[in-house]
Amino acid sequence: MTQISFEFFSPKTITAAFSLSQAADTLAGFAPQFSSVTCSTDPAKTLDTLRALRRTGLGRVHAHVTCATQKPADFPAYLKAAQAAGAEGLIALRGDAAPEGLDVLDLIAGAKHNSMQDIFVAAYPEVHPLAQSTQSDLDWLKRKQDAGATAAITQFFFHADFFLRFRDKAADEGITLPIIPGILPVQNWTATHAMARSCGTSIAADLAEGFARAEREGRAEMMAIAQASELCDGLIQNGVEHLHFYTMNRAEVVSAICTALGKAPKQSLRRVA
Repeated sequence: MTQISFEFFSPKTITAAFSLSQAADTLAGFAPQFSSVTCSTDPAKTLDTLRALRRTGLGRVHAHVTCATQKPADFPAYLKAAQAAGAEGLIALRGDAAPEGLDVLDLIAGAKHNSMQDIFVAAYPEVHPLAQSTQSDLDWLKRKQDAGATAAITQFFFHADFFLRFRDKAADEGITLPIIPGILPVQNWTATHAMARSCGTSIAADLAEGFARAEREGRAEMMAIAQASELCDGLIQNGVEHLHFYTMNRAEVVSAICTALGKAPKQSLRRVA
């Protein structure tokens, strides 16, 4: 059975915190292998979110670290604080070329020294906008693996072929660590389109028009569920064993996709108590 995991971010308001709690409670029913919390500009909020999610049954909880903005001297203290808040793993982002920040290889070494169970890194099915080439992306992923990374999670993509080609190229380079595809269900087409442009994610013209039309006609959620379910099914049919969902702190669309893929949610005890 395909494994799943979820990403959440720290809420900024009381209303947003309530929405996160509801989403976490719903998605916990799908028994994810792990869940992750993105790195807030306020580290205290990240730690609070880690503590909250640890109590919801969302599997192991991992903390994101944005290496480019993390001062190397501050990392040991942040690592200890994240572990105290319940983090059993780290997910390192933006550390491939961060001369003034925390080098990703140093992060991996520090996490290993402190017995982190999971040390995940980033990967890009389509060339990272700041990378020199596809080969440089692969070279960095190989360095991360050799340093001790236990898995990689990819940037989101909309066409399975991008991921499958990247996976095969990685294997040709001797990269054997699990590469987990990052799936972003479209919950706001305008925002998603802007995110895709900023990070170099390709969207075929017919798919873009389909999402735009669905939003105009009030079928946005139906379109999002259908597109992501088809994408995930195509990945599973090609041997992918784990899917990582960027939830945007909302459960409805993600829950429907997981159900479409054959994941049966379990009823939360808190709902029937």
